[in-house]
Amino acid sequence: MEFLVQPCTAESRRILARAEHLLIGLSPWNGYYKPHRIEALVDWACANFASVDVFVPGYEAAHTLTAAGFEPREAVHRTRRAISQLRNPAQRALRRAGIPNPGARFHSWTQLANRPPYARMLERVHQAYRTDEAVRRACRLTARGAVLHAAEREPSERQIDQAVGYALAELPLVLDGPAIFGTESSVFVYHREMDLLDPFITGRATRLRPASGQGYAVVRPADDRCVPSHRS
Repeated sequence: MEFLVQPCTAESRRILARAEHLLIGLSPWNGYYKPHRIEALVDWACANFASVDVFVPGYEAAHTLTAAGFEPREAVHRTRRAISQLRNPAQRALRRAGIPNPGARFHSWTQLANRPPYARMLERVHQAYRTDEAVRRACRLTARGAVLHAAEREPSERQIDQAVGYALAELPLVLDGPAIFGTESSVFVYHREMDLLDPFITGRATRLRPASGQGYAVVRPADDRCVPSHRS
């Protein structure tokens, strides 16, 4: 399968040209990420980049479901099942690419919390959330969209408060991939533009900037005519 790559900034285009490291974000409960598409994306990434990592949400995803009204036990069960459905095809493709321990290239936010660069950036993210309106707005828009999708009704501010940890936990990975994964450069890819990244790509975030060597791109199948163009 061929993929179209759209760098989000001029700097991202230069970083992409290095083809050093690609970070793929996979979302649970998202119909786009079917097993065959995950495998094709990872196959393509491993064929075109020196190093590839894949990440999925950690326990924060369960908070999104509890905010949407699910009982905690059911929320945890659904989260574990969804992450397993993402993990299996990703690891099959990593193994097919010759990576002997594909589990070492598949991460959740919870696992990465033990890495000092992630923990340091997470602290900065929380500080920016408290003090930078552009960052706060992007995180809350992301949380609102996630709860709205799960509950199928407009969430309250309290529900958004409960779910916003999902966005906060993701930001370190997309702001400083080079430090977290030990590379000089890293490109985070998703299948569409994201509200969460908007203040960093546009420069509206005043208290927090992407690290040097951090790039962004939208990547989708060349023959895909059904990928929504809206941000979420």
